[in-house]
Amino acid sequence: MKKRTWIIAIIVILAVIASACIFGYLSGQNEPEQTEPPTTVEPDTTPDDTEQPDDTQDDPVQPENPNPSGGESVIVYVPDEQGETLTPVGADAEDDSDQALVDALIAAGSLPEGVAVNSSSTADGVLTLDMNAAYGEAVRSSGTAGENMLIYSLVNTFVQARGVDSVIITVDGAPLESGHEIYDYPLQATG
Repeated sequence: MKKRTWIIAIIVILAVIASACIFGYLSGQNEPEQTEPPTTVEPDTTPDDTEQPDDTQDDPVQPENPNPSGGESVIVYVPDEQGETLTPVGADAEDDSDQALVDALIAAGSLPEGVAVNSSSTADGVLTLDMNAAYGEAVRSSGTAGENMLIYSLVNTFVQARGVDSVIITVDGAPLESGHEIYDYPLQATG
């Protein structure tokens, strides 16, 4: 009987050990694996001569020739050869007046002779430019593509020069009309 008791005791001990192993195995299946905590890598703050510039920021507009004669220089926007986009170029201006900017646009070929500024005023980041009838006539007779070039060469030039957000163009005190559109709202510079 003693031998039998020992065999039963050994079987019970083995059963308990086997049950414990099975329980431990099954309970380990439900828990996520233990991993090492993530290590933090500190960025290298020493300057690197091979560092690339940040391409996410827009580069400032640079004219083709920022100061052609060494005098009072301004940036004006002129149509490209195809008349499809505007390009900033350096131009001479007599002074920093509105008419001097328009004269620089005329000299660069963006506006026709005879165009003049009647008056201007700025409020809340919006420049109102009252142009003469010659400007209105040039816009009306230029066709859609030419119209955009005449309007936005003026808008882009004045937004750049005056640091305003937008420009409202009037002709002899009335909203600019092209024949198919009335520009009675602020125009922002094109990109």
